[in-house]
Amino acid sequence: MLPSLNIMVLFIIAGVGIQLVGLLFEKVNKKVGTTIEIILALLSLGSIFYHYSFMDGFIYIALVSSGYFLAISLTTGHEKRKEIEKELHHIIVEEIALERGISRIILDLFITGLVVMGAILFYIFGPDYSALKYMIIFGLVSTVTEVIKRIGGYATVKLFYDKEEKQLYILSRFESRKIPIEDVEEVEVETNVDLLKLHPLLTMFSSNTDFTTNFQKVLRITVPGETIYVTIQEPEKWKSTIVNMIKVEGEESSPQLVLPFWHWKNGKRLIGKLYFASTVKGISAYTGLLLLLYYFEVPSSIMIGVALAYWVFNLYISDQVLRVAMDAKETQNPRIIQLSQRIFEKAGIPNVRVYETESTEYNGLATGMHIGKAMVTLTTATLKLPNEAIEGILAHEAIHIQKRDVLWGQIWRFVYMALVLALVLYIQTYVTNLEEYKVPIFLGVWTLMMLFPIMQSFCSQWMEVRADHLGASLLEGKSEQMVNSLIILSQKQDEAINKSISYSTVQKNEDEKEVSSIERDSLLWRFIEFQFMLHPPMYWRVQTLRENKEGWGKKIRKRWMVDRIKESVLR
Repeated sequence: MLPSLNIMVLFIIAGVGIQLVGLLFEKVNKKVGTTIEIILALLSLGSIFYHYSFMDGFIYIALVSSGYFLAISLTTGHEKRKEIEKELHHIIVEEIALERGISRIILDLFITGLVVMGAILFYIFGPDYSALKYMIIFGLVSTVTEVIKRIGGYATVKLFYDKEEKQLYILSRFESRKIPIEDVEEVEVETNVDLLKLHPLLTMFSSNTDFTTNFQKVLRITVPGETIYVTIQEPEKWKSTIVNMIKVEGEESSPQLVLPFWHWKNGKRLIGKLYFASTVKGISAYTGLLLLLYYFEVPSSIMIGVALAYWVFNLYISDQVLRVAMDAKETQNPRIIQLSQRIFEKAGIPNVRVYETESTEYNGLATGMHIGKAMVTLTTATLKLPNEAIEGILAHEAIHIQKRDVLWGQIWRFVYMALVLALVLYIQTYVTNLEEYKVPIFLGVWTLMMLFPIMQSFCSQWMEVRADHLGASLLEGKSEQMVNSLIILSQKQDEAINKSISYSTVQKNEDEKEVSSIERDSLLWRFIEFQFMLHPPMYWRVQTLRENKEGWGKKIRKRWMVDRIKESVLR
């Protein structure tokens, strides 16, 4: 039977407590705080194993972990907020007035409720014992975390302007920023809050940060790494103030029209985004379907078959769903169209279309189940890169489509998780002396779960290395052009990341190095990148492209597998 909700909440709170106690002691000494966190985590692990059965213990430890990471998410911005509060006490600033309307946060919470409703109904009315209910609990933990941050941001956000030093301060309970006005790349006024592109459950590939507190005109401020949205009094006045300082073009432009949330023209967009949120970012669509089948007493085997068929269907329409989620529009840029046609014809996939999505991230994305349903999406920031860099990105994504990497990546993830679930069910059904062997069984199952991100990283990096080297063959400049493309992309990404970090984290020491993805990093970070990230480290990708002139073959595959281990353990 599923443990009671009260007990599960208690273990989540225990995980929160571990992190908060460690944070409290970190104020005295960082090493002491970390040590206490480790001790408390080990004590919790031992206590749970001593008092509970194997299955219950396995779930309770996962709940404690969820609570721990929930607390980390909610306390990440604490130091920056304190730093800004301290600074504001010693300078003269002007507070920029905000308007708060309760309807703004109510609608935000209403959307969240719609997205998770299917999962909650399944938890309440579904079968008493179902592995899906555990997934729902873990998913709701992250959703509740986001809800807390959204409510906290709405209630506490304040804006300040330092005219003398030309600084903009955004202060809130969970996220704070200190932004030099000179870093502002663009500032615009929108006629309304576009909640469909700001709500985190309804978006993908987004670099938007939502500080809006009302439904009214919005001041949109674009800086390296993110676009900030605020609802302030007199947005035109503040736009003019910032424009006069940064000397950008278009200062006399009218506010950009944004349709209200409930406008009938947003209907199709709203439905598509809710579908994306309930199938890609959550499981409500699946649980809602299964609950309906359960209500009509459909046999379990048929329910599983229907769920699998629905998963395949979602893969088939994934290009359409993701296009709506990203608010992507087919590019009309003749330069991009010409570049893509040349690359895609060489790759043998001439019918692939290129879309663009508004984002300050420098990146490209291939989506779609197969070649006939595929598309490549580039961010608006990426479109500003030189032609040779864009060609390299398009060639890389073309290989992903040619090899059906999106489909195969989903299949490998599904197969692995199905094997882990089958093993757990087998142990539960056929191992009669669980208590006698619960420690080795727990370690074995937990190890398999921890190996999932490693397996996912292995498959994804294999595809990424192949896309680099086969993609280079589609370029006139071959490997050298792909190298230059990756370097340009990385330098722009690093610049934006370093700027973004400086806005939202505490002031760094002067001797602390900035992020540079094309430089070989520390042993610990190389281990994380090679074993857990979806892409190999950029320095390694650049180096191997320069040294390997034979393209994708046995030599580069062997080097990647060897370096994946060697670079993770050797200095």
